[in-house]
Amino acid sequence: MNKYMLIVNSVEVLAAIAGSIYVSKYRIDLSIRYFVYFLWFTVLVETIGLLPTFIYYYEDFCFLDDTIFKKNKWLYNTYYIISFSFYIWYFKSNLKKRWNRKLLSLILFLYIITTTLNLIFTDVFFSRTSSYTYINGSVLILLSVMFYFYEMLQSDEILSFNKSLSFYISIGALIFHLVVPPLIIYDSYFKLDKSPEFVEIRRFIIRGANIFMYTCYIFGFLVCYKKNNSYKRNRSYS
Repeated sequence: MNKYMLIVNSVEVLAAIAGSIYVSKYRIDLSIRYFVYFLWFTVLVETIGLLPTFIYYYEDFCFLDDTIFKKNKWLYNTYYIISFSFYIWYFKSNLKKRWNRKLLSLILFLYIITTTLNLIFTDVFFSRTSSYTYINGSVLILLSVMFYFYEMLQSDEILSFNKSLSFYISIGALIFHLVVPPLIIYDSYFKLDKSPEFVEIRRFIIRGANIFMYTCYIFGFLVCYKKNNSYKRNRSYS
């Protein structure tokens, strides 16, 4: 494992820890609690996803050489459906307008069905990242975030957006899913032996986007934790 991968994994764990501290203190928002569970689920998936690296570099893991754990495309293709579906659900749960919520519910249902069928009826599941799953999921997350921003601009929440944890989550998710999908589109056209420069740049950008996204989450948890603490102290003195 190189140092950049270690940094990304460390930031993911820190985001999950920060979220756990936040929800242990403030249990009101159910969607935030599920979001923290999702962060820990992501940490678990990323940990399992490191097995091919360990199998390749460490003899102690050679007993897994002939198992499905030698490659992790199947793991991430499954995870991406869960991940994109969760983000769409999360932003839907923060919407107030009934029509927007219904539209995202319908879109989410169709997304789960079509992406699952795509994995079943193509050879992509074990061989490579499913562009269909990733691109469509990213577009739907961007749509969900736009709905969230639109409603926020029309409400009083815009006056205190810096106190909203969902705002920091939306910024992290928005930037990540604007930056990474173009790299996934061209992923199958570039190989390490033929295009090492592209592969290295791709890794750098994806890791940077991950670090930015999880740093936004950490910052959001810390800011909202302090704001809520300050609000509680002020009320106790009034």
